[in-house]
Amino acid sequence: MKPIRIGYHILFWSVYLVLNGLIACVLSGWSLTEYLPYAMYREAYSLPVKLALTYFIFYYVIPLYLERSKLRKLMLLTLLSFAIATFFYRIIINLYFEYIEEKTFTTFSLRGIVFTVFDLYITITSATIIKMIKLRYKSQEVEEQLIREKLQSELSFLRAQTNPHFLFNTLNNLYVLARKKSDKTADAIMMLSKIMRFVLYDCRAPRISVADEARVIQDYIELEKLRYNDRLTVLYTESLEDPHTAIAPLLLLPFVENSFKHGANSTTGEAEIHIDLNLQRNVLIFKIENTAETGAEPSTLNGGIGLKNVQRQLDLLYPGRHELTTKREDGWFRAELKIELWEE
Repeated sequence: MKPIRIGYHILFWSVYLVLNGLIACVLSGWSLTEYLPYAMYREAYSLPVKLALTYFIFYYVIPLYLERSKLRKLMLLTLLSFAIATFFYRIIINLYFEYIEEKTFTTFSLRGIVFTVFDLYITITSATIIKMIKLRYKSQEVEEQLIREKLQSELSFLRAQTNPHFLFNTLNNLYVLARKKSDKTADAIMMLSKIMRFVLYDCRAPRISVADEARVIQDYIELEKLRYNDRLTVLYTESLEDPHTAIAPLLLLPFVENSFKHGANSTTGEAEIHIDLNLQRNVLIFKIENTAETGAEPSTLNGGIGLKNVQRQLDLLYPGRHELTTKREDGWFRAELKIELWEE
């Protein structure tokens, strides 16, 4: 048993003696200032029996409750332990009154036995309630820890999906440039290397700065521009009150990927993508819109593993603190994400 636990047990029994002494004084009509030490001293004589019964119940009888096949044994042991404790309790009290106070005492009177059983029952009940409350809190802590570990495992799995998905889409872009034998292929590979370094290493941390997330978005935009040339117009604006504000990594990039995939990549004509990143008073508002092919179904615009993955991450990381809306109208697909990034 750890020292701190021993200390708690000593504290409990000390408080128990004081309370029993107070009750004895009140019931006997004694002055607390004059008779409280005496009442506590008298109560201390029965304490060894109560200690033995309490810890026997705690560490031997109660564990049997968890085994349904041993309930009968549990009941028999409880009754037997109370009977033995009652016997020794009466013997000790008899010795106290006869040899310490030199008074006549009836050891096994019916009234005395009933009082003793009641006293032992109150003691066991008080100690058990405290132990059950402690076990409940401990069980709750273990349950919460298991939930946190489960959510963390799911979050790790979602992030593990994000990296290959991003790499797959980007390699497709490089493939197109390579097929065209574009002089920009080498620059694209260098940009991809820079982005992947960020994705694989910097994003291992549970939080990064909004400025770092914004930087990788801009790098990705430059990488995509190499592929689409002049037929794609990208307008990017940002306003960051505090660029060092922390955010979970790679929450915004999938929206940008989605805009290129279902915007510029799904059309052969002119395409536009507008991105606005705003952070004021720890509230991030990220707006992104792209031209969409007329007649395209909404499911083809916002589906796929990327945004579904991000939606689940948002639910895990910012429950009750985010709002995501997507809509398609007038040939545009628009998404808006709002997150409260107050310090955790």
